[in-house]
Amino acid sequence: MSNHKILTIGILAHVDAGKTSLTECLLLQSGATKALGSVDKGSAITDSLTMEKSRGISIKSAAVNFNWNQTRFQLIDTPGHIDFAAEVDRCLSILDAVVLVVSAKEGVQAHTLSLWESLQERQLPSIVFINKIDRAGIDLDQVFQDFEKDLNAKLFALNFPDVGDPDRPQLVPFENTAEFLDTPILNSSFENLAECDDAFMEQYLEGNVSDLSSVLKIGKQYIKARKLFGVIFGSAKLGLGIEDLLNNLASLISTNKNYFSKPAAKVFKVQMDDKKGRLAFIKSYGAVIKTKDVIPSQNLAKDLKINQIFISDLGNLEQISELQPGEIGAVNTSEVILPGDVLGTEEMNDDFSKISQAVFTVEIKAKEDKDYYKLGETLEILNLEDPVLDFKWFKEERELQLKILGPIQTEVLKESIFQRWNIEVEFLTPKVIYKETPSKSAEGYVRYWLPKPCWAIMTFLIEPAPLGTGISFTNKVRTSDISTKYINEVKRAIPWSLKQGIKGYEVTDLFITLIEGSEHTVHSNPGDFLLATPMGILRGLDNAGTDLLEPMYTFEIKAQQNLLGAVSSDLNQMGARIETPIFENDNFILKGRVPVSEAMDYSIKFNATTSGKGRLKLTLDGYEKTTTTPEKIREYKGVSPLDESLWILHRRGAFKADERHL
Repeated sequence: MSNHKILTIGILAHVDAGKTSLTECLLLQSGATKALGSVDKGSAITDSLTMEKSRGISIKSAAVNFNWNQTRFQLIDTPGHIDFAAEVDRCLSILDAVVLVVSAKEGVQAHTLSLWESLQERQLPSIVFINKIDRAGIDLDQVFQDFEKDLNAKLFALNFPDVGDPDRPQLVPFENTAEFLDTPILNSSFENLAECDDAFMEQYLEGNVSDLSSVLKIGKQYIKARKLFGVIFGSAKLGLGIEDLLNNLASLISTNKNYFSKPAAKVFKVQMDDKKGRLAFIKSYGAVIKTKDVIPSQNLAKDLKINQIFISDLGNLEQISELQPGEIGAVNTSEVILPGDVLGTEEMNDDFSKISQAVFTVEIKAKEDKDYYKLGETLEILNLEDPVLDFKWFKEERELQLKILGPIQTEVLKESIFQRWNIEVEFLTPKVIYKETPSKSAEGYVRYWLPKPCWAIMTFLIEPAPLGTGISFTNKVRTSDISTKYINEVKRAIPWSLKQGIKGYEVTDLFITLIEGSEHTVHSNPGDFLLATPMGILRGLDNAGTDLLEPMYTFEIKAQQNLLGAVSSDLNQMGARIETPIFENDNFILKGRVPVSEAMDYSIKFNATTSGKGRLKLTLDGYEKTTTTPEKIREYKGVSPLDESLWILHRRGAFKADERHL
C-alpha cells in the first residue's frame, strides 16, 4: 500500500451510455478479473442485485478496487437513470475525479447536462469517455462539438477515432495524428489549447504543430489545471480506449494528501446485509480507523463504536482490521447512522446542489392486510438506506407515505420489497408536494397554563416573506419576561411546527416574530415552551390563511425544427412560459418554466413525439403561488396543534399518536 497512491473515481453517465460495461473493461484490463462481465447476460460484477441483472440497469452504486501503474483505484459505478440520482449525489461527495461517459450514438443527453453542472459546481477533475464509436451512423465530430457548445466546455482529445472503416474502428495515439490535423476534433483541441497558452498560440498560428508529443504534454498540463477537459474515444464493447483511459487517470489525477490527523470519514451509503447486518460505507479522510475505535457521529451528536470493518473485493466484502487514509470501506457500528453523516470532529460539509430533488409523494399499501406492520418496518429499513424517501408512517390513518423521484423508482421499490421481504405492494397515484406560505399578516396567541404545573404564554406575529427566502425568526420579548433558555426551546420547536400547515403541507417563506410573552417563576419549564410554540404558530397561520406554492420546473428542449409546432402546443397546454426559440442547423432549443404538476408525465409524451431523438431536461426551480382547490388540500396527519386540548394531552403522554415529523 505504501507505494500506491489511492484514487476514488466515479463512473457517471446518462442511462445506457455504457458505464457498467466500461467498468467491466477496466477490471479486465487491469487484471483484476479474468473474464469480461456482461450487463446483458447479468454477469457484471457491479450489478449484483437481482433487479439490476434482470433489468440491465444500475440501481445502486457499487465500489470495486484494482491496481494500475502504481495507483490503487477505488472505482464507483453509479446509476444512470434520473430516478436513482440520489445515489449519485451521495457518491459525488467522496470522489477524487470522474469519468463522464457519453454515447457516441446519442451524444449529450438530458442527464448528461445535470451531471456536468454538478461536476463543475464541485470542481471535480473529469475525463470524458466517448463510448460506442463502433456504432453505425455516428458523427463523432458533431458529438464533440455538441458537448463543447451545450456544456460550455473546452475539450482536448487525448486520442483520435479513425472510423473510416465502420466495421473496423481504430484508435490513433495523439502523437500519430499528423494525417488527421484538419479534422474538427483536432482543430478544436488545438484552438482550445491555444486560448490557454500564449506560446503555443504563436506556434499554432504559424502552423508549427509538427511535434505532437510536445503538444500533448502541454495539453495535459492544462487538463491537470482544469483549464481543459480531456476526451478519450473508445468502445467498451470492443475494449478500445480502455488502456488509454487507465493511463491518463493514473497520470492526470492527483490524490488528496491533506488528510486530518484524527480519524474522520464520510458516510456515503448504508446497506442492510443478511449476514453482516447494517453496514455503513465510508471513505476515510483522517488517521487510521481501527476495529473497536470510538468515533463521534456529527448527525447523532454522540460517540459510536466501530464493531467491524470490511473492504470490497470484486463484489465481496472481506473483513479487515483497519482502514487507511483515503480508503473506502464498510463498517457496522453500535448506532444507526445514515448516508451523509460525518464521523469525527472535522468540518466536512457537503452543501452543494443536489441532482435528486423529490417533488412527489406516494402512498404505498400492502396487498395483504396482514403485511401492513411488516411493510411499515420494511420501509423504515429502506429509509435508512435512502433517506431521500423521507418515509412517514401515520399509524392512526394506517398510511405509509414516501417521497419519490419518478415512476421507475416505484417499480424498483415494488420489486425490491417482494424479493427481500416477500411482501406484495401497490403504489397509489403520485401527488405533487406543495408548500404553504402566509396569505397576510396575523397574530397567534397561546396560553398554556393548565393543568399545572405549566406556564407558557406567547403571542407570535406571522408575516409573509418574499418567495424563496425561507423562515426567519426574531424575538422581541425581554429576558425579564421569558428567559433565554425558554427562547431556545421556541427556536428548536419552530422547524417542526412548520412541517404541516393548515392545508397539510410544509410552511415556508415567512417571518415569525415573538412579540409578547411571559414565564412563571415556579410553574414554567422548558417543555412548556416546546409544547406551546406549535399551538401559537399554527393559530397565527390559521388567522392569516395560507396560499399554496407549487413546485416549478425549468425546461430545456432540443429537437428537430419540424417538431417545434407539436412541442410548443404541448407546452402551451401545460401552462408553460416559453422563451423565444433558438435555431441551430436543423434543431431548435426551447427554454422556459412549467408547473411540476403539469409536466410530471411529459417525458413519456416527449419521447414519443421526437421518436426518442429529442432532449428534454427538467430541473426543479423553486416554487410559485398557485390556486387552491379542494383536491390539493391535505388533512393534517396526526394530532394538530390547533386542537389544543387534544394536543396538550398527546404531548403530555395521555395517549400516543404517530408524530414522526416531531
